[in-house]
Amino acid sequence: MRLRKAPYTEFKRVSTSLDDYASVDSSPLFLVNNIPMMDIELKENDLISFMNPMCPQCRSKNVVRNGTCLRTLENGTVFRVQRYICRDCRYSFVARPPNYGYGKHYPEDVREKGVKTRVKTSLRKAADLFRIIGNVIISHETIRKYVPSLPDMVMDSSGYFVYDEQYAHIDGMEKYRALLKDSKNGNFVEEILDDLKEDTLAGFLIRSLSRFAIPDHIFITTDGYHYESALEKVSSSLNIRIMRQRCLFHIEKDLAHRIADAKMEGHLDMAKRLVKYMFFQNRTNLKKLGKNRDAVLKLTEGMSEREIVEIMLDRINSLYGGDSIMASFLKWVKKHRKEVFLYLENPDVEKTSDKAEQHFSVQSWLFKHRFKTEEGLLRTSYWYHRYLSTGS
Repeated sequence: MRLRKAPYTEFKRVSTSLDDYASVDSSPLFLVNNIPMMDIELKENDLISFMNPMCPQCRSKNVVRNGTCLRTLENGTVFRVQRYICRDCRYSFVARPPNYGYGKHYPEDVREKGVKTRVKTSLRKAADLFRIIGNVIISHETIRKYVPSLPDMVMDSSGYFVYDEQYAHIDGMEKYRALLKDSKNGNFVEEILDDLKEDTLAGFLIRSLSRFAIPDHIFITTDGYHYESALEKVSSSLNIRIMRQRCLFHIEKDLAHRIADAKMEGHLDMAKRLVKYMFFQNRTNLKKLGKNRDAVLKLTEGMSEREIVEIMLDRINSLYGGDSIMASFLKWVKKHRKEVFLYLENPDVEKTSDKAEQHFSVQSWLFKHRFKTEEGLLRTSYWYHRYLSTGS
């Protein structure tokens, strides 16, 4: 498609607002999908028309003019486009600018802005913003179509995952937005679940893991305490070995809640701090030990993380083993030792499900309350996290 009889400045005024026309060699030749090559001219009265119109439907040249229509670019430039109708098949078409093609009414940057706006507000309000700010007439259904469908492909996997869920309102009902995310490369699968029963969770994990190219053994970090039997079903169904790491943050937080419910904060406050330092050995948590800081530092100086864990467990037991809450906690840790301290065996395992929490924290309120349909939430969430979010 060649643009003729138009000054270069006029051509530039139209074409620079469009982003995906392709030139061939040094000639202004433009290709639009598989549509027949047709010469375009931009006349002095800002009318864009074909010099040799041909019906893109039946390839007939028995074509006549059928009025004009106005088009407004994103920068506000208004021009007229010639309409045509085929006398043979009655197909109607227009002489579009170089990068518009057939069935493509807006440039890619407009599409992307449409999806960004979709995250921030409703479909109808997004369409209104285009009309008010950019003088672009666009329907809310067009914006809906701009959100890409979820890709149906097998994703790469490191074998290290985090899992979490949060509630979401879908069709006026409270449901659960479940997430399985590769903690290394950021690939993820989301679904909306009706409940968190064992069979429901197992089904989600089986479907999600089937979307990944996984090795014969994987590692999953989860919160809570109700995934064991579900993971056993997944392991048996997929014939893989699943190693589970319990989220240390949730273990520590659960202990704090139990202490608060028993109104024992004053007596067991230092026990909480010792547990937190055992799990997260950093300067901040060391300082929070107060007067016990120097004693703990002297005991653990030069020790490895594993050795410090053993020392802290021994000290917590000797100091607070007589308390029923702490005794129950230590008994539970001993029973589930492999799942609590799996990260000591493999440093690539995530201690917490924090990466899943961060995923949910992006536009959290909007994703919980704005979207009324399952498809709308999942499609927009995938597009946003994959192409707009700066997080992994």
